[in-house]
Amino acid sequence: YLFVATLPYSGYTYAEAFLSMNLEAWITAHIHAYTFFGGSTRLLVPDNLKTGVLKNSKEETILNPAYEAMGIYYNTSILPARVRAPKDKAAVEGTVGNLTTSVIAKLRNQQYFSLRELNEDIAYHLKNFNEKPFQKKEGSRRSLFEEEKPYLRPIPMHPYEIAVNKIAKVQYNYHISLDGNYYSCPYLYIQKKVNLRL
Repeated sequence: YLFVATLPYSGYTYAEAFLSMNLEAWITAHIHAYTFFGGSTRLLVPDNLKTGVLKNSKEETILNPAYEAMGIYYNTSILPARVRAPKDKAAVEGTVGNLTTSVIAKLRNQQYFSLRELNEDIAYHLKNFNEKPFQKKEGSRRSLFEEEKPYLRPIPMHPYEIAVNKIAKVQYNYHISLDGNYYSCPYLYIQKKVNLRL
């Protein structure tokens, strides 16, 4: 699976391959993208991937709690694209097509034995993609990114730590069970539900 993030003004792009589209990969990809850009954006318009967006309708939008927490950590508002509205994220939609011919096509005859090797090759071709001069206007994605970069928000010193939230009920022995381990709680919480962040 290929994660692609594009800044709207410059078209400056980040891409990384993952073995799955699970929550850990999804959030890790965002963390790596913000690190690559050297800042976070005020607004993030993701696809409606079930991993990150639990519900997106006219009435309400419900994000995965861990994904929402990542947005809060990076001071980014997450506003998923509307269903069947690709123009909401037109910058990245166009970039995916360009990446397919400029990067992915160059890798199709290669054989990789690790994800690290694949991502190193993607990074090499991505650098060329971002520095390639535009055909119809002056500059490149990289040169326009230098104009856009001051508008990015600073990222925290430490990257976001992925966490899973669970609910457990405190037993009569004032312990909760989590992944086969027992943890004690104050006796006042006996028979009450508690939120766990793992």
